[in-house]
Amino acid sequence: MKNKFLLLTLLLALPVLWGGCDKLFTTPDAASIAQPDELPPITTTGEGVFACKINGVNWQRCGGGFFEPSSLKGEWHSVLKIFYLIAMRSCGDFDDSMSIHATIDSVGVYPLERATYGNFDIECQDVADPYILLDGADNRIEILNLDTVKTIVSGTFQCTLVHEKCGDTLFITDGRFDF
Repeated sequence: MKNKFLLLTLLLALPVLWGGCDKLFTTPDAASIAQPDELPPITTTGEGVFACKINGVNWQRCGGGFFEPSSLKGEWHSVLKIFYLIAMRSCGDFDDSMSIHATIDSVGVYPLERATYGNFDIECQDVADPYILLDGADNRIEILNLDTVKTIVSGTFQCTLVHEKCGDTLFITDGRFDF
């Protein structure tokens, strides 16, 4: 009887204790990650970095939790040579995302084939209508590391995005990723 009481007490206390643990399902403070004072360094070891400046303002991925474990998703397809990354900033007061897509096969500079920005707090934009690449702009990605054994893709990017309905242009500079 005593063992059953201890087990019941433990089972009832576990959710309370678990709720107090902020490492498993929540993310760090939005001010320190989502809009940092400076961008993280350019790395090439698979650190999970995705950051850039949007019209001169620092932007860095953040979020994740129980249902969405990571705010960075991507893939490099070794046969088709297609590389894409989707970074989300869903923490604090932020709810926006960026994506970059290119065909790459080694270290070097490539044109960005597609890049998007979606901000779900802007009234003139909806989920199915993101900012897109401006044709003719210097939209590029530079691959600094393509490790096919460890599946690491690292590099830098820059692009110009536009949205007709919003009548706005976004200049993406100092982009870096390490996936």
